[in-house]
Amino acid sequence: MGSSRGNTFWVSASATPSADPFDLLVANIQALRAKGGWSTRALAQQAHVSRSSVVDLEAGHAKLSLRIVDKLARALDVKTGSLLGKRPLARDEADGLIEEVLAQNLIAARKRLMLTQDALSQQSGVSRALIADIERQARNPSLQTLAKLAASLELSLEALLSK
Repeated sequence: MGSSRGNTFWVSASATPSADPFDLLVANIQALRAKGGWSTRALAQQAHVSRSSVVDLEAGHAKLSLRIVDKLARALDVKTGSLLGKRPLARDEADGLIEEVLAQNLIAARKRLMLTQDALSQQSGVSRALIADIERQARNPSLQTLAKLAASLELSLEALLSK
């Protein structure tokens, strides 16, 4: 379904029906799992997550945390943020922890727009306390929460989670 070109995995256009990051996440995981010949059980074991998490995700039913997406990305050897885009990129040794990347990007984007945590909270509907916890790397937010923040910061979810 996908092919490898250098450090980029190309997912076929039929696997990505829309630009919705959640649809892309599902399509990318399915394509990478198929490319590797992995069953849902094998991916779950490699990622140290439950098989039901993988099955539910692929069925579009999962409310995922950033930590689960990061575990899946690590198992698939791709950058976490790129799983939510059109081209999953191979992970490299310089990739930091996803919590650090998220915190740095969140702070930088908030400052670029000259927003306080309170102002971002009002725009996004995400509590100021949760924003502060994410910036301190003290919470494991859901992808839905991150999507709200990304939209308020005029970023894609992929950009919010990528170096």
